[in-house]
Amino acid sequence: MSKYITTLCLIVGGIVPIIVDISSSHLFNPDWDAHARVHEVWRLSTNFLIFGLGVYLLWVKKIEVLPGLLSLCIHLGFVFSAATMSLYGGAATGEGIPEPSIIGIPLNVFMFSTMFLIQSTVLIFTLNQSVSVK
Repeated sequence: MSKYITTLCLIVGGIVPIIVDISSSHLFNPDWDAHARVHEVWRLSTNFLIFGLGVYLLWVKKIEVLPGLLSLCIHLGFVFSAATMSLYGGAATGEGIPEPSIIGIPLNVFMFSTMFLIQSTVLIFTLNQSVSVK
């Protein structure tokens, strides 16, 4: 079961942002400067490569802990950026861009924070299970 949850977390971190962010709200947002676009493509491609490596290790090489850690890196990176927004003038949503929310929390913050918590739980369970077996 943990392999499926880690796969879901990897998909949410590595594929979903490509679908959402290659749009006028992010990559093609006319208010973004050219340098910000480079950073966006860098983030999207890095997360996609982490996703690909994680899925390969998980399903082909049958390794569970490292893909969980890779997934955690994607989600913790977002959580860190959201938690420190006030330090660099960031915002959870773009100005004038409607952002759905769940219980008053912007969808992106809710989704990536939830994936971070789920992946952390799965990773702790996986680590505990592997220690118990030895």
